[in-house]
Amino acid sequence: MALTSWVCMKSADSERALLSEIMTTNIVTIDITERVEEAIRLMVKYDIGSVVITDKQKPVGIITERDVTRSALRGDSLLKLPVRSLMSRPLQTGTPDMEIWQTFETMLRLGVRRLPLIENGKLVGIVTEKDLTRWVLRVFYEPKLPKEIRTLVNNPQIEALTGRPRCPGCGRYQDECICVRTQLASEE
Repeated sequence: MALTSWVCMKSADSERALLSEIMTTNIVTIDITERVEEAIRLMVKYDIGSVVITDKQKPVGIITERDVTRSALRGDSLLKLPVRSLMSRPLQTGTPDMEIWQTFETMLRLGVRRLPLIENGKLVGIVTEKDLTRWVLRVFYEPKLPKEIRTLVNNPQIEALTGRPRCPGCGRYQDECICVRTQLASEE
């Protein structure tokens, strides 16, 4: 497992731009034998919305915030469940050599917000709606990208710009932090 990192566009040719130019290359993964609790911990730790599930290093599914939310609303006691019981499958994937415009169509048709990228049977990246939004902003404003927009499209921690308060105890966003929830509960 690894922290997600942003790879900036290398090409200004928006019509022929490939996913390899905007994909996130370090993907957080978890083995299919792990519990949902560990997948949630990874999402909170790395401030991401999904974790790719692997079986013997091969990507087989994905667990997202939406999967967790839907399960919680059903009343499932999900923390101890194996990730295989909650993951979305079959895993919808793309390749790094897909054109970005084609990816928009694919993700809309499949109804997914994240698209893991496979090359030679190996997980090499992931593209999310956020990655595509940054690309659209960059293409829309080229060649004169305003400073405030440049900050948004070049910042991998874009959530930091939304004004979400951070926990003084652990530094995580307060809405994702156990410290703040524990403190608020004890004050009631």
